Amino acid sequence: QLKSSEYSDYIGVKIVLNAMAAEHLVIEKQGVILHASFIEHEGKAILFTAPSETGKSTQADLWAKHRGADIINGDRAALRSVNGVWTAWGLPYAGTSGIYRNISAPIGAVVALRQAKTNAIRRLRPAEAIRYLYPELTLHRWEAISVEKAMNLLTELVCSVPVYLLECRPDEEAVCLLEQTLKEVF
Repeated sequence: QLKSSEYSDYIGVKIVLNAMAAEHLVIEKQGVILHASFIEHEGKAILFTAPSETGKSTQADLWAKHRGADIINGDRAALRSVNGVWTAWGLPYAGTSGIYRNISAPIGAVVALRQAKTNAIRRLRPAEAIRYLYPELTLHRWEAISVEKAMNLLTELVCSVPVYLLECRPDEEAVCLLEQTLKEVF
């Protein structure tokens, strides 16, 4: 019988090992896992990605509140091209948000977030997009083959799907700015 603290440590290790297995399985199926809040809006996936504590869940919550978006996963999404269409899938773990659903949607946009005093948005060129997205991949960086596969997939993704940098405050104006920008894409 495990003590409470030992059980907690055991669960933590189990979660990490399960995540590592999922990462390996996804990369073997020609996909990647992105640290992102995944919402579905008007039939498309919008992925908010950024380092932890930057506002991914906050932006997802704002979209749910002000635009009726459906939050699919609060922390991770699997991304894969299926018949030439990049698609996001919810995963069975969600970080601190507790939101995870087994739903997929074609990716309409990936949005790299940065906190700022004013709201501003711009589309990233593929090379810029890679610089923002690569650090947010869940990836076995010690496995050269996995890194090579992930970089090839990431390059395909950023050349196929619009990637934006949204420097923003946690307010409805940020939602409006992104929504107006996405009208060009959706």
